[in-house]
Amino acid sequence: MKVYIDGENMRHRLVSVLLNANRIQDSEDYFKSDIRKLITDALGESPEEISYFTTRIRQPKFDIPDKLRHQIDEIQESHRRWIAELTNQGVRVVKAGLLKVHENSPCVHCGRRTMVLQEKGVDVRMATEMVLAAVHDNTDTIVVLSSDADMIPALEVVKRSNTKVIYMCFDEEVNEALKVVTDDMVTFSRQNIIDAYSPFKKERHE
Repeated sequence: MKVYIDGENMRHRLVSVLLNANRIQDSEDYFKSDIRKLITDALGESPEEISYFTTRIRQPKFDIPDKLRHQIDEIQESHRRWIAELTNQGVRVVKAGLLKVHENSPCVHCGRRTMVLQEKGVDVRMATEMVLAAVHDNTDTIVVLSSDADMIPALEVVKRSNTKVIYMCFDEEVNEALKVVTDDMVTFSRQNIIDAYSPFKKERHE
């Protein structure tokens, strides 16, 4: 059994729940979360491998507002710590895409464009690796943790190779399209996320 996690989707859900529960104060706060425990408890068994797909984060070479550049710096530092924590848990981290600065469409009222951060490339790499695991590695079961319906064509290929597909999701956000196309579904709750959380304790210096 191999688990494939859409990192942005997973991280967003953890942060949302922990903010709501007053465990963290900001979306970029550093915290620890036992992802292996969360996954294993939901499945009822320990998977052979857990792969977490995330982005590379770089400052753009062109001019952007100072506020956005500072935001990217904060995201980079939080991301670095988070990836180190996952690696310590034995989670395989795959840096598959890029977090890019993207210019929005002009406002219909004032015509002004704003710059936002947009993730690119993660879903393609994740879909590719799932298909390869099923077709070439003869993996018996694949667990997909993603809310992206774009994964459906890849999951259909996986199923045709006689590999079981389990859809894992937050119990308050079930994607019905993914539920229909997969063989089984397991969920985790707000309490499961809180139970897997532990605060970051800063080192004390004498």
